[in-house]
Amino acid sequence: MKSIYIPVEAGYLFCKTIGEGKPLVLLHGSEENHEIFEKQMAYFSSHYQVIVLDSRGHGRSDHGTGPLTFKQMTQDIVEVLNYLKIKSVSVIGFSDGGNLALYLASHYPEKVDKMILIGANFKADGLKLSAWLQVKWQYSYLNGLGKIFPASRRRKEVIDLMLHQLDLKETDLKKIQAPTLIVAGEFDVIRRQHTNEMHRLIATSQLVIVPKATHFLMVEEYELFNQLADQFLQEPSIR
Repeated sequence: MKSIYIPVEAGYLFCKTIGEGKPLVLLHGSEENHEIFEKQMAYFSSHYQVIVLDSRGHGRSDHGTGPLTFKQMTQDIVEVLNYLKIKSVSVIGFSDGGNLALYLASHYPEKVDKMILIGANFKADGLKLSAWLQVKWQYSYLNGLGKIFPASRRRKEVIDLMLHQLDLKETDLKKIQAPTLIVAGEFDVIRRQHTNEMHRLIATSQLVIVPKATHFLMVEEYELFNQLADQFLQEPSIR
């Protein structure tokens, strides 16, 4: 395992690489870091070059000087791949990491071989109402505290990724060419109708709903998820 800090605009991103083989990037969700993929790193590193990183403003990575945006964070991934001299990768993205993967696949299609999305949404209203209201309350609360405490202001920007910064359009999803596996839990915080719509818009996608699982299905049902993901990644690609 190798840990490195990779230079990006206005700072550094913390990154780990482990294993050998085809490159596989794992992208975590909001207010998390690469450690959420503990079970995936252990499993996939036996036959892939697994690349995990802490997204800008998360974990050990720098926040930078400007506001957090998916477009900037997508550019960060491109910078990481360039630094590692990797032309294209397969991607597993969880939650906001799945949303980030959607940006990468739609704006830099040459960089993505295959993509697996877990509990992703391409619009803020893809969240169920209860989850959306909780995010909105957090944002408002941190917005007030942020006028006094810099740390709260930075956390508000992380929460804002789920609220105002998610600006993908249907045309963006229709541009995606990479074979895509969309995975969601039966009791996910993402609306089933929204997940179905994402499946419809991405012509190259497959959809799997994991029974009795929540948004954190890759942690709760990691053996099942790892097998599903591995099988998909090993299927021949037709593009």
